[in-house]
Amino acid sequence: MFLVSCLPRGWLGDERFLVAPSCSCGLTGAPFEFHGPDCDRASHPHLDEETLALVDDAVESLACLRGSVGSDAGAVLSCLASLIAEAQGRLPDAVAAARDQDYTWSEIGTRLAITASAARSRYGRHARWVAGLPDRGD
Repeated sequence: MFLVSCLPRGWLGDERFLVAPSCSCGLTGAPFEFHGPDCDRASHPHLDEETLALVDDAVESLACLRGSVGSDAGAVLSCLASLIAEAQGRLPDAVAAARDQDYTWSEIGTRLAITASAARSRYGRHARWVAGLPDRGD
């Protein structure tokens, strides 16, 4: 497992992203490869072509939906800020759901590319609060 020595753009500073995450089935992660049932390429965050393409598509789509174009740098800034805020706003509930599914703080930290103590410090209070809510019966 190799770690990125420089920070991914836009992160807080304590994340460590994998450069080349290993695949338990030995495949490279190239598009259209069929991975084995025990292969979880989402077990660690990493930067790859799929992520880049998804973000590019999301920015372009959001700019178009808002009546602009993805080639307008101002629209790109606004759309990226919107996507980042939405993603960051969803993290506390995603962590609480992971805790509810019996993920350990170490596993959550690994999936967020931070330490277990950093994950617990950032999201523990929210996870405990969500765990204490009455079941809505959905």
